[in-house]
Amino acid sequence: MDARPALGGHLEVRDEGATLRVVLGGAIDLAVRERDAPALWDALDAPAVRGVDVDASDVTFLDSTGLSVLVRLARDAAERGLPLRLAAVSPRVADLLEQTGVGDWMAALTDSLTDAR
Repeated sequence: MDARPALGGHLEVRDEGATLRVVLGGAIDLAVRERDAPALWDALDAPAVRGVDVDASDVTFLDSTGLSVLVRLARDAAERGLPLRLAAVSPRVADLLEQTGVGDWMAALTDSLTDAR
């Protein structure tokens, strides 16, 4: 049974073999970061993980603490040599990534991993 509140956001970590799938939905804020993100940080250390896919297509709100989850995820994945792919983003997330420059920064991290291989 899903223990998430009816309102609010969520961050789910799904182990799909070599790919760690991160699914974000609803309002991604401090509550989500503190409640759900620790499982993500632990999952990144699994030996089988070879890449990270992020699905943020259902995100309706992303504040600075929510954005910090994406920033840390990108940084931590890059430090482990794991490519990160934004598989899907909502218009709100796309706008925020563009306005803050975080989207370009994340792309540059991924490009640097590809170049290093």
